[in-house]
Amino acid sequence: MNPPDPAPVMPRGVTNAYLFQIFNSTSWSLIVGTPMLLFLKNLGASGTVLGLTVALLPLFSVLQIPAADYVERIGYKHFVVQGWASRSIFILGIMIAAFLPPEFSPRFRITVILVMLACFAITRGISVCGYTPWITQLVPETLRGTYISRDTMCMFIALTGTMLLSSWWVSAFPSSRAFGFLFALSYLAALTSVIFLRRIPDIQTVKPSANAIRPPWKAMIFHPPFFRFVLFNVGYNLFGSALSVIWVPLMKDGLHASGSLILGLTAYSSIICAGVSLVTGPIADRTGSRPLMAFACTLILFSQTYWMLIAAGVLPNHTGLLFLIIPFGATGYTILGLASTRLLMGIVPALGRSHFFAISSVATSLTLGLMPILWGLAFDGLERLIPAGFTFVPGWNWNAFSLFYAWVIIGTLAAQFLRHRLDEPRAMSTEEFMRILLVQTPTRLASRMIMPFRRFLPPG
Repeated sequence: MNPPDPAPVMPRGVTNAYLFQIFNSTSWSLIVGTPMLLFLKNLGASGTVLGLTVALLPLFSVLQIPAADYVERIGYKHFVVQGWASRSIFILGIMIAAFLPPEFSPRFRITVILVMLACFAITRGISVCGYTPWITQLVPETLRGTYISRDTMCMFIALTGTMLLSSWWVSAFPSSRAFGFLFALSYLAALTSVIFLRRIPDIQTVKPSANAIRPPWKAMIFHPPFFRFVLFNVGYNLFGSALSVIWVPLMKDGLHASGSLILGLTAYSSIICAGVSLVTGPIADRTGSRPLMAFACTLILFSQTYWMLIAAGVLPNHTGLLFLIIPFGATGYTILGLASTRLLMGIVPALGRSHFFAISSVATSLTLGLMPILWGLAFDGLERLIPAGFTFVPGWNWNAFSLFYAWVIIGTLAAQFLRHRLDEPRAMSTEEFMRILLVQTPTRLASRMIMPFRRFLPPG
């Protein structure tokens, strides 16, 4: 009788991937996240400029397609490390632009920053195509949900600390130059992340021969499970990408929140995402990704509806209520991202893995790259067309912000038809998952809470 196969374990050295994620997230969150949007807003940037800023990183991810032809020949680790090290120099350029004296006009500084961000996005777009295939081959299939949850938790822990520090810093030093120190921190974090990236274990890649045929792109794109996954991601992000453009203007111009409060709310959201990530991965390994995605979309729709009501003036914008609604969106977006990544890892064939990941990333990134620009243009146009909004129902103001949230809700609802078509043979049904979530789990929790008091009950 053959002994049972040993339970899979995380390979040695994966801790370096978590540390890389912490410092890498610290770096990019400062130069492409809320601090950068606030800095550009302080310089007088329009909604179109903010949309372009958000779009640059995903837009240049299209470079993964040509890069995928070389990454397996060069080797995942060498390819990714060289790219990550190269992009750090452009963060230094952004820091210098933030420290330029007042003699340089805001328009010039915005232009320099956009050029540096574009160069950063180009080098990142080329090098990132090797990271996910590298980790996918390194981590056993049955532990990928656990890995993704820990990796995501590390990312959000870094975002929490970074946003809390940024919130305190811009409050203590209310000057545009304060952002220069934050960008300097981003540069140091980028250099540190490369150190841990180099320590992640390498893997043996099958290097294609010099006369290898070109990848069958059409067959890859229309591989049924993969094609349906890409359709859902693109459909969802067509409208969801509008949120990255309007949230900072809504908080700053619509709700008149301070920069410190905006960064503080971002940190609050991040720490919730970290906690959700910690528990979601093992659950995904047991239940599958599809039921988690259904649950996440429900939370997201509730969050978007609440923000629309605030933007329309139906609900007050008290800080306490903002802290109350943020957990719904933070939980939903975290679960959806984690479950989607796990689902993609499971449906991508081993043959041509780098190219499949590149196609998926490029399709999603082009949507996230092009749509924020269009949303930014639409937002500027709406603000000029209806600066004070208009009212159909007493107490409900249709302005640029509330209209945007209404469009996002419609798009999210439409994407649910695509989600129902996703393939995952070993996933638990959504009905069974909801029964466990709403019936069995509360019952178990109640039983555990009552257990210490049972000794006080009479026998029988």
